[in-house]
Amino acid sequence: MGGEDFTVQCQLVCMYRVLLPVDTNESRARAQSETILELPVAAGDITVDVLHVYENVSTNDPQWAAGEEFTESFDEEMAETVRTTDRIPSSVETAVDLFESSDYEFTVHERRGEPAVEILEFAAGQDSDMIILGISRRSPVGKVLFGSVAQAVILESDRPVMVVPELSSES
Repeated sequence: MGGEDFTVQCQLVCMYRVLLPVDTNESRARAQSETILELPVAAGDITVDVLHVYENVSTNDPQWAAGEEFTESFDEEMAETVRTTDRIPSSVETAVDLFESSDYEFTVHERRGEPAVEILEFAAGQDSDMIILGISRRSPVGKVLFGSVAQAVILESDRPVMVVPELSSES
């Protein structure tokens, strides 16, 4: 009796959702994206959320701070501003190019604010199964410490975080 339930559960296809926070470093974005492409999961079973967080983004209209529809209006205006000013960094384009040449399903997302906070909130909101975080290559002493964003995400996340070093210049 219990074996039948187990067989049915094993036959279900599960989607695996990966969050790929991308900063402005193309080498890290490439390393992160290639890591996803090498995961032992079929392309059709994985969804990638490519996330770029803008820090200290100013708006054109400071009067938006009043009213209940502030967040929705701000998000719409910010998305339009980002699209019209061509502010998507080349690192995001690097990730997109790699995923477009594969069968992986992906979506690009933009947020504003403190990167570590936004990454963690986005992961929770999307119910990401894993965060694949890029870090800089460091000296042997520097390897003891991660950057502040990486360290905050690693320490505060309630889901697995895979840390991927940027590609070396020979790669």
